[in-house]
Parts: sequence; structure tokens; C-alpha cells
Amino acid sequence: MKLSSAVLTFALGGMMSMLAEADNQAPQSTQGNLVELSIKLNDDSIGLSCLPKTEAAGVSADWVVECNRLAYAYLSAKSAEGVMFLRQINTKPFGMAADFIATNLMQNPAGFKAVNISQDFEFTTKKT
Repeated sequence: MKLSSAVLTFALGGMMSMLAEADNQAPQSTQGNLVELSIKLNDDSIGLSCLPKTEAAGVSADWVVECNRLAYAYLSAKSAEGVMFLRQINTKPFGMAADFIATNLMQNPAGFKAVNISQDFEFTTKKT
């Protein structure tokens, strides 16, 4: 009886560990005042995607500023945890392309739903 109980405990513990790993790979999101930042953790990269929450939020370039602020804060926190990115993280993680998209969007705010800025950030894993 003790052996079967130990095997069951071991099996359940392993299954819970696998579920925790799988859950770690599930997309996460962070809500700002104007935007939603989606975060996808991969084996060797972090994918960030950001878009305005509403049409009203999408009519000014402020949403891009907020996307960059949230992304920079997230990536900086990951760096502080020891993640080593292959390129330097700056205060505009989505780059000049995001500014260009925002400027074009302001000229045609009806198209805001199609706008989604995204960027992947590759990192190295420590070998032990």
C-alpha cells in the first residue's frame, strides 16, 4: 500500500510539474490604460505584441508610447531576473516602425483594429 501511494504521489508530482511548465508557455498579458501587451514565452525568445484597446485610444500616438513603456518595464524586469538578451534592450523596444505605424494610424483612425505592433526578443540560456 505504501509503495502504490509513493508511486501515485511521484506520478502526480511529475504531472503537476509538466502542467506548470506548459502553463509557463501560455500567453500572458498586461493591461495599460490605452493598450494590451501580450507576452509569449518561448524556449529561446520572448514575443511581445501590443495594440490599442479601443478606437479612441488608437487615434493618437500615445498608445505606442505606452506599449514601449510596458514592454521596456517587462524586459528590464526579465533582465534583472538574469535573462541575457542577445541585443541590448532600449526604451523603445518596438522601435521606429511602431512610431511610423502610429503616425499613419492617426491619419486613418478607423483602421486601428488591424494595427498590432510586435517584436521578438531572443535570449540565451545558461548552460549548467
